[in-house]
Amino acid sequence: MNITIMYTRLNKNRTKKYYKEIVEDVIKETEENIKMFPSISMYVSILNQLKDIQKNIITNNIEFDENTLYKRYSLGSIAVKNFDLEHEEYAQKLSDVFGGSFNYYLMPEK
Repeated sequence: MNITIMYTRLNKNRTKKYYKEIVEDVIKETEENIKMFPSISMYVSILNQLKDIQKNIITNNIEFDENTLYKRYSLGSIAVKNFDLEHEEYAQKLSDVFGGSFNYYLMPEK
């Protein structure tokens, strides 16, 4: 029997712990995508942004203003323009990581 676990959107579990899990998970997925599709440079851009978020927002707890976030990260628009946000978990994770970057510092730990 195969059990499929559906992705739970960040707005259903808005905690730092879950946000970190999403970032770690989507970094792994993106690294796999780079291996499978090395000619698609968009995945390298996604990976660089994810690692920047992991380093600056999560690890170093830097709070960027809204304008800086929009200039620094394009994950939200990449997810909308290149994937099916309604049906693809990868796109939903990218969107949640981008959206969560705006108020990570306000989220409860657990």
